[in-house]
Amino acid sequence: ARVATASTADDLEDLAADEVLIRVMVAGVNGGADTFSVTRAAAEATDIKLGAEGVGVVVAAGAEADYAAGDRVAFIGGGYSEYTRVKARLCNAVDEGGDAAEQTAARVSGLTAAVALGHTAPVTSGDVVVVTACCGATGSFAVQLAKAAGASVVGTVGSAAKVDAAKQLGVDRVLNYRHESLADVLAAEYPGGVDVAYEGVGGALLGAVCANLKPEGRVLIVGSISQYPHNDETPHHGVEGVGDIMDDVFRPGRTVELPNGGRLIGNVWGDAFSTGVLPAFRDRLYADLAAGEIRALVDGTRFCGVSE
Repeated sequence: ARVATASTADDLEDLAADEVLIRVMVAGVNGGADTFSVTRAAAEATDIKLGAEGVGVVVAAGAEADYAAGDRVAFIGGGYSEYTRVKARLCNAVDEGGDAAEQTAARVSGLTAAVALGHTAPVTSGDVVVVTACCGATGSFAVQLAKAAGASVVGTVGSAAKVDAAKQLGVDRVLNYRHESLADVLAAEYPGGVDVAYEGVGGALLGAVCANLKPEGRVLIVGSISQYPHNDETPHHGVEGVGDIMDDVFRPGRTVELPNGGRLIGNVWGDAFSTGVLPAFRDRLYADLAAGEIRALVDGTRFCGVSE
């Protein structure tokens, strides 16, 4: 990656009718989304804007953009910039009095969970829902949304500090996978099986979920942290008939039928774009955020920028 410079004067001159120029207030560090953007790009692609999600103030709007200078918006794309030019359709107005960091987290991480658990694999009262990495950006939203739907939530974490955070989110059964086996806990404490899993770790945790999935249960694949480049080796999940989770399921957005009738869902957005339901989920999510009915876990460490 490199630090690039650009002229806001050029951005204003090049601003299309359906674009807005935004002064960035807060950018979300969404490593998964940025990684996916890069790995899905063509081999010869250059100048990929990093920073998947952010909140900022509109400084200029094209003639067809439904925004005006001074509007605060959440947006997708180019967050790691002082100013970013994006399509107006990738923005949504947010409460000027709200916490910009929480509003940023909701734009991709929160909305992914809202659509996945409310539309693609709807959670209903009484369901058993497993959320791996339940204190992560999207996992923390998934916990709260599942609880709001009346589910019993099992959440995995990897440290003692996160155990407390998970309990505060409302997780019913918190499991530190470094000290307990998810497979053993599910088999002993939830013998009826898992209805829905929101799974972003892969490896043994994915295998444990699939081994304890109800017939017709659904596993929403939101990533596979165990396969990210910082890992020395890739642990295998051991799920019968399933190959590499990222290459064979997640990236192509495939749905895989499991031997017991359950499903691995690689595209957690489902048909939310084609059916036009996504804006309703987004608006409901931001309304709940503004009302304090849902919250984002925000790292309070102050970040002061990068140097070339």
